[in-house]
Amino acid sequence: MKRISYCGDSFLTTDGAADALLALVVALPDGHDSELLELPAVNSDGDEMVVQVVVGPGSELISVPEESTAGEPDTLETVAYLQGRMHTITLPRELSYSEASSFAEYEWDSRCVL
Repeated sequence: MKRISYCGDSFLTTDGAADALLALVVALPDGHDSELLELPAVNSDGDEMVVQVVVGPGSELISVPEESTAGEPDTLETVAYLQGRMHTITLPRELSYSEASSFAEYEWDSRCVL
């Protein structure tokens, strides 16, 4: 498990959820709006809880491995969601009409574009 430190507090979650959270924050482009994320975590008593985290491009998170006797929360859906968001954010965006029409002056042939 890993302890995520953020805004003066911390929480314990699975390695997969911690890694996916950090990867998503790194992928957020400048100017991107903040996002509210919910992550399954474990409290100090070992009970499962849900942590709400607001992240944006400038979020500074720390992830530290930590041994725990608590059971790991189920984070499969959360990890899939975070990875999906990261994939969506990093996909090339479609060009606007004005951007696409500016390529016409270079006489690019769309049949040659891969």
